[in-house]
Amino acid sequence: MLGRYRDRVRAWSDPFGRVLFRLRLRPNHLTVAGLAASLVAAGCFIAGQTRTAGLVLIVAGLLDLLDGSLARASGQVTAFGAFLDSVIDRYSDIAVMLGIVVLYARMPNPRGALVAMAGLAGSVMVSYTKARAESIGVECNVGMMERPERLICLIVGALLDIMEPALWVLAVLANLTAVQRIIFTHRMMQAAPRRARVLLPVLAAALLLLPAAGHASSETERAWSRAVTALQEGDAAPLAQAFATEAAQASPIGDHVRWLLADALARRGDFAGARAAAIGVADQHPDSRLAPRALVLASVLASRAGDEVAAQAALRRLLERYPDAVEVPEALYLLGQTAEARGHPDVAALAYRQLRVLAPTTGYAEAASDRLGVLVSGGTPLPPLSMAERIDRAERLLRGGVPKTAGDEAERIADEARDAGIVVRALRVVGDAAARLGRYEAGARALEAAARHAPADQQPRLRIDQARFLIRAGQDKRAIALLTSVAARAPESEAAEAMALQARVYDEGSRDADAIALYRQIVKRFPNREVAAVALWRLGWLAWLRGDPRAAAAEWKHVAELSGGRGLRVPALYWRGRALETLKDEAGAESLYTKVLSEAPRGYYGVLAAQRVVGAAPAAMPREISTPALPANPSEALKADPGFARVDLLRRIGLVEYAWEELEDVVQSSVGDPVRLYGASSAYVRDERYHLALRIVRRHFGALSTSGDPALPRAFWEVIYPFGWRDEVAAAAKRAGLDPFLVAAIVREESSYYPRAVSRAGARGLMQLMPATAKPMADVRGLPFEEGGVLDDPRANLDLGTAFFAGLMKEFGDPRLAIAAYNAGPKRVRDWWKARRTGDMEAFVEQIPYDETRQYVKRVMLSWAEYRRLYGEPK
Repeated sequence: MLGRYRDRVRAWSDPFGRVLFRLRLRPNHLTVAGLAASLVAAGCFIAGQTRTAGLVLIVAGLLDLLDGSLARASGQVTAFGAFLDSVIDRYSDIAVMLGIVVLYARMPNPRGALVAMAGLAGSVMVSYTKARAESIGVECNVGMMERPERLICLIVGALLDIMEPALWVLAVLANLTAVQRIIFTHRMMQAAPRRARVLLPVLAAALLLLPAAGHASSETERAWSRAVTALQEGDAAPLAQAFATEAAQASPIGDHVRWLLADALARRGDFAGARAAAIGVADQHPDSRLAPRALVLASVLASRAGDEVAAQAALRRLLERYPDAVEVPEALYLLGQTAEARGHPDVAALAYRQLRVLAPTTGYAEAASDRLGVLVSGGTPLPPLSMAERIDRAERLLRGGVPKTAGDEAERIADEARDAGIVVRALRVVGDAAARLGRYEAGARALEAAARHAPADQQPRLRIDQARFLIRAGQDKRAIALLTSVAARAPESEAAEAMALQARVYDEGSRDADAIALYRQIVKRFPNREVAAVALWRLGWLAWLRGDPRAAAAEWKHVAELSGGRGLRVPALYWRGRALETLKDEAGAESLYTKVLSEAPRGYYGVLAAQRVVGAAPAAMPREISTPALPANPSEALKADPGFARVDLLRRIGLVEYAWEELEDVVQSSVGDPVRLYGASSAYVRDERYHLALRIVRRHFGALSTSGDPALPRAFWEVIYPFGWRDEVAAAAKRAGLDPFLVAAIVREESSYYPRAVSRAGARGLMQLMPATAKPMADVRGLPFEEGGVLDDPRANLDLGTAFFAGLMKEFGDPRLAIAAYNAGPKRVRDWWKARRTGDMEAFVEQIPYDETRQYVKRVMLSWAEYRRLYGEPK
């Protein structure tokens, strides 16, 4: 009944939702808080404090109202969020009504208790009948006693001390509402055949008209495509005409139409029209990713027209509605500019100051600092940053990749602050910044100081990280003493981590007896944690390396049986098989290899196992993984998706960059749906955006990609293992004397086929070459290096990268050693090989000290095998 006023209520509540969003609250926070309030109200009813219960129910009702407002304000409206909200509402209703039942049962008042039970049954049935109706395709919102009405009824009864009459009203009307919904659903189901008889002729007529409509649509698209091409070539007139129509602006890409129309009109000098079009994006499409950009454009156009008031209004609207948008730094800078233009230097200074706190690593922050200097020198008062703002800025500087400045500012904060929490945060920044600069001892000292100021529950984490820094600084003895102390006093999770880290120090320092003793303690103390599986895994290796395959097999057998050993199950199965093979137990070994092939035939260990089982066909082995029905043509996966329809339309008319942005939204909305994710990743591959396809693959298709299910279409494997720049890879590999599929595997793991990839260390291009490594080779070949710009060219990068890798192959001989050297550097691999404890190359890979390099070698070897399988020449 109150549902008819929903829009009015939302107009009142949504501003509060935006305020809550700026406070960094999330919808689920309010949903859970509402449940807690309902439980408190139930407790008050049980205790006989009915008026207090009524007041608490008001709070619960407001929280229930505001969680939806917060979801809309933050753009976090999701199907699961609605589901969770609905489920928790039911729990809240049941808790409150049960509290009332207990109240009357304790009085005793059997009649009141029975009425409350009837009310509880009616409340549950109102929701249940609606849910069941919707499950058979009937939208059932009829009735007068939905949740808001029931809540109001209880609040009024509790506050006015008329609980029993209120319960009679609730029980009767709630059950009547449930009956009404049953009748309504029955009538709608009976009416369905009659509607079908009326609609089928209409649909048939519509189908006859579809070809004509399709023709008109294709003509429109061609006109739009020509207009877009003209705009890109500098002629805005065709687009200004084509996109000014109501039909264009009402199309599925109406936000893009208005955005480009604003651009076209601005180029033609119609600034008023451009501004109106830009504002139209935010007005008509507030959830579009273009809305913040459009508000920035509207502000710029208003300033150009001399209307600084309107410019400020657009910018404030952006900051209020889209506080996390990437345009916020620009908006803050422009807000300062418009304030200066209006003669409000104090307002400008505050905007610039906020920009320096929120986005300190951007160019806008640097410009804001310059303007602040001018304003302050001109006499504008500027209140100093609070300690909270200063530490926020330091943390953002560190996240933004400016560790030196972050560390310096945090060190000053730590000296000046009096709040222990801020001191700890500041010292944490000092420590992490020092570590990023390679000053691990200084970082350890900072974390030691932080631990002295930190509350007890934060100290173990700080001590463990301090130990990590000490290990990196080569101070194993101090680190071990620290970890021993943490393991003795910390809660279980930190104690387990500390013991595992200490054992690894012993292990890598060849202190086998100490490592074995500590690994045994870990297994005994934390049998259900992952660290126990890791400990058994390493115990197996220590046995293998001392020449005791029987003991190794026993340890690896336990790994596969542990609940926390899932990640090591397949490796343990394979190496237990290797141990049994060494012991001449061929049948036992083959049984274990077959298990590996049944669980992960297309994983690294599956490829190794297949080489040891005569006649094995990994892709056809039995599987334990549920495989979604993926269409052979990936485009069918998103055929009916309205979001992808926008992507496809944008691509067809030549707005490819915008299409890629929209495809990101499709991916986000597809999480949990492997079929749609498959379609989206395939779309990226089609547009040669291989790195974005592989990002989806690595997050969502890890288990499926190792399953080897023969039902998976070839298109799926081409998404998992794309082969970009195939001709260039083949030509470069041939010149270097390498297998092109090995080069393809390296490119996949190095850059995900993104030619402009840049690592944190500065490696660039398809094969991720460091400029210092590539420059001498480029000079020899006469390639203009130009500060490394040539490395962004796929052909040049492949030529230089394959030449470098060929040199590693010549030095090391075995591809696995060359791959490790490509990742960690030749000197380290020489040292590792010199200190090796086994000549078995598969076992050596498992002993590579660097986790990153060890996993890298395995990934490249697997990819190499898969590229040969997928793209190799038929024999």
